[in-house]
Amino acid sequence: MARNDLSESTLGCLIGGAGPAGLGFLFNAIKRGALEQLAQAGTIIVDAGTELGAGKLGDYQIIANSVSDVFLDCLRDPLLAPILAPLQASPTFRHLKLNSQEAPALPIVGQLFQQAAGLVLPWLERQYGIPTWRQTRITEVTCEGSSYVVWLEQAGAIRRVRTSSLVLNLGGKQTRHSFEESIQAMGLQLPQSASIDSSDNLLRLQPEALRQRYRARLKDGGPICVVGGSHSAFSALDNLASALHHDGLRELTLVHRSPIRLFYETAAEALAAGYAFDPLQDICPISKRVNRSGGLRYRAHEIGRQVLAGQGIGGTPVKVKTLQLDGSAEQLANAQTLFDSAALLVQGMGYQPVVPELRCQDGRPLTLRTLRGGLDSDAAGSPLDQHGQRLKGLHLFGLGSGLAVDPRLGSEASFSGRIYGVWQFHNDASREALESVLERLDKPGAAFRQPASPVAEHA
Repeated sequence: MARNDLSESTLGCLIGGAGPAGLGFLFNAIKRGALEQLAQAGTIIVDAGTELGAGKLGDYQIIANSVSDVFLDCLRDPLLAPILAPLQASPTFRHLKLNSQEAPALPIVGQLFQQAAGLVLPWLERQYGIPTWRQTRITEVTCEGSSYVVWLEQAGAIRRVRTSSLVLNLGGKQTRHSFEESIQAMGLQLPQSASIDSSDNLLRLQPEALRQRYRARLKDGGPICVVGGSHSAFSALDNLASALHHDGLRELTLVHRSPIRLFYETAAEALAAGYAFDPLQDICPISKRVNRSGGLRYRAHEIGRQVLAGQGIGGTPVKVKTLQLDGSAEQLANAQTLFDSAALLVQGMGYQPVVPELRCQDGRPLTLRTLRGGLDSDAAGSPLDQHGQRLKGLHLFGLGSGLAVDPRLGSEASFSGRIYGVWQFHNDASREALESVLERLDKPGAAFRQPASPVAEHA
């Protein structure tokens, strides 16, 4: 019988989650030359899975919103080259390199980062003694002064670890509760009987599985409605049309708040395509790109263009009826009527972070303050709690948390959301978090040590 080990190890840094965001933090540490400092302070990597590196990336049956070369760029660095050299022989790597200027399917991108993690994580343990504890779940985090007590569970055993810094990127989620809150914020109500699914669920389904799950909804006679304006929302429209047009689907409805925004490399390119934009609000002052942060790209761009033109989407006869909420009573009434009669509502309004139970030192629940699109965090991903206190040493920047717009990095003025993306996780987002972690380790009097063994050895 497993016994609970409540002895406490003290760390400099615990990295929770070894998906694209957590891997980005580690890659930046390698490129920054920070591994020795992290190892001496005591650092561990914890993940609930067995095959690491991809997170949920490989599950989504959609096209990426970046070209292959953007993902390959995450792996380019002289300090990474000897570790990742075996990737050169990988069919996945070779495929992406041969098609470097095309947007790949996300499962292929997931394979790439899973293979990269399979090289980097063992190397970190061999060279620096930084271990990866797999199949280990973070169940609770308590904020105690300037440190965090983290409760870990593996195979029925519980262990408690204290850490100065906690890099916590456990993925994102879409819930009915968060959907209801978003709808209520727009002045609308979800019927209790409404059939609701998330774009996160929908986009994981292969075409035949999608047909089996949703085609019965066509017989209900009500509209099938996607709510949101994100890349995921337009991918959901694409996948629904592709899978269900053979069953008679001819119309989908899109309810969105902001205008449908398309990405273009230059203003001249947008003008040539006949796309209307605001030259002051929609152009990034640094890159000069149109809708750099909030615009639809690649496959989602094509679907968005077809929706705006009133064309059948994705080569199907399915057209999309749009309803943009402008705050008027008429539009709200139209949307409420739509929700009340819908055969299916698909949530495509973004993600919330997956976080363990968070507590204050006195045991009271601790919640993280949110803004539209993600957590209310600084450039290093340190969030505010419900009292407006900054949780220094805690860093969340992955899916559901996001990266706030930084004027130094550039973005269009019209974008008010959060930035997600593998390249961001491997560059701007994790870089700020890493610098913050290293700064805390440099504080005088800091005393850290590596835990003796993983949780499994205490069973």
